[in-house]
Amino acid sequence: MKASTKLKKISLIRAVTSIAGLAAMLGLASTLPARAQDKATLDLLVKKGLISQADEDDIAKLSAVPVVAKNPDVQKLKLQGMIQFQYDWVTAKDKTPNAPDPASTNQFELRHVYFGAVADLGNGWGGEIQTDFAATGNTQLSAAPQSQNTQNLLEKAIITKKVDGYGQATFGFQKTQFSQEENTATSEMLPVERSIATNYFTRPYGGPTIGRLGFGNRLSGVYWDGVIPQLSGFYYGAALTTDIETAGSLGGPAAGAPSYNEFGYWAHAGYQGNINKLKYKAGINFGYAGDANSVPAAGAIPAQNNSIWGYNPYVNLSYDRFAVTAEFLQAEVQNGRAGAGGVTSRTAPYGFNIMSSYRINNQWELVTRFSELSTNGRGATISQQEWSGPNTAGTVSDYDNVWAAYIGANWYIIGNSVKLSAGYEFAQFSNRQTSTNGPFNGPRADVNAFRMRLQLLF
Repeated sequence: MKASTKLKKISLIRAVTSIAGLAAMLGLASTLPARAQDKATLDLLVKKGLISQADEDDIAKLSAVPVVAKNPDVQKLKLQGMIQFQYDWVTAKDKTPNAPDPASTNQFELRHVYFGAVADLGNGWGGEIQTDFAATGNTQLSAAPQSQNTQNLLEKAIITKKVDGYGQATFGFQKTQFSQEENTATSEMLPVERSIATNYFTRPYGGPTIGRLGFGNRLSGVYWDGVIPQLSGFYYGAALTTDIETAGSLGGPAAGAPSYNEFGYWAHAGYQGNINKLKYKAGINFGYAGDANSVPAAGAIPAQNNSIWGYNPYVNLSYDRFAVTAEFLQAEVQNGRAGAGGVTSRTAPYGFNIMSSYRINNQWELVTRFSELSTNGRGATISQQEWSGPNTAGTVSDYDNVWAAYIGANWYIIGNSVKLSAGYEFAQFSNRQTSTNGPFNGPRADVNAFRMRLQLLF
């Protein structure tokens, strides 16, 4: 390119940049038409070959209206959001001959509608608020006092303080570090839904002697995530939390509940690195919650403050386009299983997930996952383990063992920002705990689930 042509191009860019910058400073009423005119001018310059598409994109960024915080101490404020539109088709079949089955699920839904903000106040101080406007529309979450995030739109509300070179302290409401799949951001999940094992351990509490544990979900507390500069690749963390989040309170017991005054104690550690093209990450999570399986007083029965503790080792491996993740989850639940005559006893459910993925190219990816769950006599229900699974119409339909196999694909239309995911899962529920009239009378039930999810991340 001749020197004179370069000078003309630079002059044009500077001139348009000045116009765009001036337009951004005008009031909102004049900004919109001005920005539309700027866009037409820039498009024309690209068409004439005077500037490149990259130049246009850079200039357009300068004319964007910034988000301004009310507090002048805020240095940066970033808005963020996500919409996940989903289709579910789920059927359940009792394997007993001629047994009645509930109606299948066949529906569209807004699975998640996230909106939030991240603030940077400088000197390492910051904060984040994240909400999910689809949360209260879900009727499958338990309404027990120990339930976590069932009535709250709030996903996260934290104050953060970074310590350069050593880590970050967090104060507020967020997920605890238990279950790698649960702690994978929803926008970055490879299968459409989380597994039956993850749901059992981390989704809202099902009750003192039946159903999901609600262990390792969102809790209010003080968190630390750190590194040791002298040990490259090593990471660790710890947390002290309220160990029960009651419905609608974010940190205090419900009215009439027993004294839930125990803390939750959490810790994790791991190591990550690479050997040539092989990347690896391995670690373990621990947790103890003294009130996590507590029972309110009922008539002459006194309140019980029962504990849950658990551990969760995991490993992630990736080589070129192929990746595999495996994790094991187990918890010991005090008085977590009902026996003859209403006598309760300790139980120790466990489960595991093994997931693999292969990135065909920048846009297409194949995913498989196998999960297994043993409740050790506590029981798991279909509608709680499989998202949007058929309701059991008031019957007690809990099974001791479950396994599930998933296969699916992801289409990254615009990176992870616009993604279409589809997958099929087969789950088998076996060793029924109880016998009642109505659907699911037999010892085994099979579930088929097909789901599609369109994600927009911004």
